[in-house]
Amino acid sequence: MLERILQLRSQSMTIAQIAKECGLTVGQVKYRLQKGRSRSAAEPDSSSRNAVPPKNKPDDGWRLPPFYGRDVVKLMVQGPTVLFVYWEITWPRMRMVASYLQADYRQIDKGLRLYDVTDCLFDGTNAHCHLDVTVSHDAHSWFVHDVQPGRTYIADFGLFHRERFYPILRSEPAATPRNYPAAWGEPLVEPATDTRVPAWFENFSSYSLYPKTSK
Repeated sequence: MLERILQLRSQSMTIAQIAKECGLTVGQVKYRLQKGRSRSAAEPDSSSRNAVPPKNKPDDGWRLPPFYGRDVVKLMVQGPTVLFVYWEITWPRMRMVASYLQADYRQIDKGLRLYDVTDCLFDGTNAHCHLDVTVSHDAHSWFVHDVQPGRTYIADFGLFHRERFYPILRSEPAATPRNYPAAWGEPLVEPATDTRVPAWFENFSSYSLYPKTSK
């Protein structure tokens, strides 16, 4: 795939054109190009193959990979009123969702639905309230501001299509800390909220892409 991308790149094609030609996302094309450059830079030339590498020299060029090839969405607490969400959606799941919606995944609005599930056994319909957030097309993380302190939240990443939200992945619950003193006898740490995965839609559930493993 990298050779194909480099060939198209040599023909002065844009990243978006290459992504459409190869059936990839823009982020996946950028990742493969970056990986190819890193590999080329790591290969020594003929004049330095026999040179003794320096000792105790830090590798300043090493970086965490932008993608890991697995479907995941994580919800993290940044403060009493701020949450941070990051996600990765693999191409097989993208194609499955696009096929169901009969639309181009790259052209559909993407976003988050944040549920307030404080002190409830969440089944997908019984949240106290929810907040919809539209994210940028090429974003893989997002800050959600002005949430309530001392509450428990769950985030779904999904698609907004024809005035409807289609969830793809769900996060684990995360509880924001209080920004006010605890009352007398009130526990300082909120107990964990029990959750279960709901059945999403009558004929479609993105959670069923991979078989569940028994515990």
